[in-house]
Amino acid sequence: MRALVVADHAVEVTSLPDPSPGNDEVVVAVHSCGICGSDVHGVELGRAARGQVLGHELSGTVVALGRGVDAVRIDDVVAVNPLGGCGSCEECARGLSFRCAGVPNVGLEVPGGFAEYLVVPAAQLYPLGSASLEDGAHVEPLAVALHGVHLAGAGVGTRAVVFGVGAIGLSVVLALRALGAEEIVAIGRSAGRRRAAEAVGADVVVDSSSVDLDAFFVEHAGRFDAAFECSGAEAAFGLLVRALASDGTLVELALTGQVAAVSLAELLAKNLHVVGSCAFGPHEFAESLSLIATGAVDPTPLVSARLSLEEAPQAFVELRRPKDLVAALVQPWRPGPPESR
Repeated sequence: MRALVVADHAVEVTSLPDPSPGNDEVVVAVHSCGICGSDVHGVELGRAARGQVLGHELSGTVVALGRGVDAVRIDDVVAVNPLGGCGSCEECARGLSFRCAGVPNVGLEVPGGFAEYLVVPAAQLYPLGSASLEDGAHVEPLAVALHGVHLAGAGVGTRAVVFGVGAIGLSVVLALRALGAEEIVAIGRSAGRRRAAEAVGADVVVDSSSVDLDAFFVEHAGRFDAAFECSGAEAAFGLLVRALASDGTLVELALTGQVAAVSLAELLAKNLHVVGSCAFGPHEFAESLSLIATGAVDPTPLVSARLSLEEAPQAFVELRRPKDLVAALVQPWRPGPPESR
């Protein structure tokens, strides 16, 4: 099979053996797999292991069953929950299956969805129902967003600010809108992603490349019940603390090495809550799929490119500085450009 593997600060297409399922496993033919920011930066910074097949936002069709599999059938269309969990350890009991040491995570510790086929435990498959195969690739990032939104206690009537409008920030906007937020302000640099924020339900979209953010947050100090930091920008954390109303919650969703400066006095005086949000639990993955399948969330405005495996390496480069590029789906069934065949 053809697959995209990590090379030296890049990814490249190569040929790998077709996978076979073990006990309680299935083989999925990949339809769509989103390129996550963590994939892009892991490759760019050399943190992804050479030879690894990345990709954890994916959907596809079941094409082979291992022994002991009876919950799914050949030709079932599914979303893949990439986060394994044994279901019995302390981390799983806390709902943090991504931290379970017993079952490796797809696209991180074991081969992922940037390939024609992958092997995955049958327990990590979710039938798509009325959701399309392409929409199935959005279940994972929306689940990440839902986890953060739930940690903030956000829902009907919430006034929220989302700093950063990459795939996760935009998914937070989608989740907030679906759950009944009263007001959503989104802040970002990319013109294309700001347009996407408007399309998915942000009430106000702020261009952080041209607006004086210090002045903006002075003007809106104490306005918001919940703030979502999705950019990794060093200054964002302190600005969002200023924006929160008393008893508000700041959720950090961006994976970043930055060290933020924050007013501890304001944190204390306003009785604020700060929480880190990583990944999601199985119930949030199921909730995400339900929102998409019922039409409560339409992720279509997030897709700006649909790529063959051969076109994907260039997208990994472009997404380092995305400009108008919002989200890119790798679809291994698409033929590559003639010169690559």
